[in-house]
Amino acid sequence: MKRIASAAAAILIAAGLTGCGRKNGYEGFTVPEQGGSTLKPVDSIYMENDYTGIVPKKEKVQRTVTSSDGLCRIDIMESYFDVTLDYTSGSYYDVGAAYGEAVNLAYEGYGEACEPYIYENIKAVFSDLDGDYAPIENRAKVFYNSLEKDYRDELDGFADGVKGDSEGFKEDGILSREEAVLMQFVPDALRGTACSAITADGEVTATGERITCRVLEWMLGSDNQICRCHAVVHMKNGDRSFVSVTPLGFMTILTAVNDDGLMLGELDVGSKKMVEYTCEDKKSYTYGMRYALEHFSTAKEATDYLAENASDYPYCVNVIATDPKEAYVAELCVTDEDGATVVRDSSSELNEGVDWDDPHYLCAVNSFAAKGNSDMLTNDEGNIVRWNRYNELFGGQRGLTSDRFKELMTCEKTDNDLTRMRGSGMVHMVIADYSTGRLQAILTGEDGVVPSPEFIDLGSWK
Repeated sequence: MKRIASAAAAILIAAGLTGCGRKNGYEGFTVPEQGGSTLKPVDSIYMENDYTGIVPKKEKVQRTVTSSDGLCRIDIMESYFDVTLDYTSGSYYDVGAAYGEAVNLAYEGYGEACEPYIYENIKAVFSDLDGDYAPIENRAKVFYNSLEKDYRDELDGFADGVKGDSEGFKEDGILSREEAVLMQFVPDALRGTACSAITADGEVTATGERITCRVLEWMLGSDNQICRCHAVVHMKNGDRSFVSVTPLGFMTILTAVNDDGLMLGELDVGSKKMVEYTCEDKKSYTYGMRYALEHFSTAKEATDYLAENASDYPYCVNVIATDPKEAYVAELCVTDEDGATVVRDSSSELNEGVDWDDPHYLCAVNSFAAKGNSDMLTNDEGNIVRWNRYNELFGGQRGLTSDRFKELMTCEKTDNDLTRMRGSGMVHMVIADYSTGRLQAILTGEDGVVPSPEFIDLGSWK
C-alpha cells in the first residue's frame, strides 16, 4: 500500500510539473504523423511451404535448335535452356563455335540482353572508369592466357560464334568477341557473388543417401535479365562429362556435377585483411573447378587439387564439394594474411565464436570458418545470421526427406529484411539428391524471388 501511495503521489507531482509555464497543458498539440513500425516479431521470419508428395515439375520442350554441324543442341524449355555439347564428335574450337551459333538461334536478341549485364557487373566494381575499359581487358587477357589450350580453343570458338558486328569494349548493345571472353571470367575478374550451401550425409536422411543444396546469389541485372537465360549444360565428353547449372552462354562453373556425382559450387569470400586484388600471374579458379570435375571422381580429390593451386587464384574463395559418401569445403586462401588453405570437413575445428552443432551436416557461407583463417563470420551480420539460421533449422534433423529438406530451405519469409538463405539476389537453388541421381532447382524468374517457389526437375547428372 505504501508503494501504491508513493506511486500515486509521484504521478500527481508529475502532472503538476507538466503544466508549469503552460496554461493549457497539451491542449491544441497535434501528434505528428508517423509511419508504421518496421519492427517484426521473431516468429514472423518463418513460413510453412508444404512439398510433401509434390514431385518437382518436368518441363516440356517448347522448341529445339541445333548448330549447323550438330555439335550443339538446345532444347528451349519453359523456364530454362537445356544445352547438350558433344565433344566426342568435334574439336574444342568446333564445340565452342557451335555453342555460340546455337545460342543466337535459341535466344533472339541474346547479345542485346547479355552485353548490358556485363557492363552492370563492371560498373558495380569500377565506378570511375569513364569509358576506359583497359583495366578490365587486361584482367580478361591474364585469365585467358592462363587457360589450358583446349579451354582457350573452346573459348575462341564460342566468342567467334556468338559475337555481333562490334569490336572491343564498347557499350553499344552488341556483344563483341572481347566481351564474350570477359563474360566467362566475371567471377574471377569482377566477383560480386553471395552464396551458401549445406549438405546432409546419409546417416540423417530417410533414404540413407546424401542430399546437397547450393544457393547462388548474384546480380540479377537491372531488368532481371539473367533470370531469362537459365541453362542446364550437358558437357558430353566421355569420362570427362558433367552437367553445369549456369546462365546461357556461360561456361563458367558456378554449380556443377559430374558423372560420378562429384558436385562443386563456389562461394565468394572477402579478405579480412583487405588484401589488394591482383590478377598478375594468376589463373581462373572457376576453370580450376572445371578441371577438377573433368579429372576427379571424389570430393577429396577435387578439394585437394584446388587447395594445391590456391595461391594461383586471384582472391579468397570457398568451394563446396560433395560426393555420395563425403563432403568438404576447400577454404582457398590467396595469401598468408588470410590464413592457411585448408580442406574443412564436419570435424574441423572452427574459429572462436563460430558454432556448429550437428556433425552430420556441413555448411558454407561467404566466409572461412576453419580455426585460424580470416573471420568474416563473427564480425559480419549477414554471414553469421545465415550460418546460425542453417544451424538452427537443420541441426538435429533426422530421417530427413527431400520434401522436408526443401521446406526448410524455403521457410524464410521473403517480405522482410531478415531473409538470409534465399535473398533477393538468388539466381538459383540447386538440390542434388544422391538417392535418385537427379538435380532439381528453383530458377528465379523475371518477377524475382517468390515466397512459395516451384521446384523443377533438371534431370540426371549422368
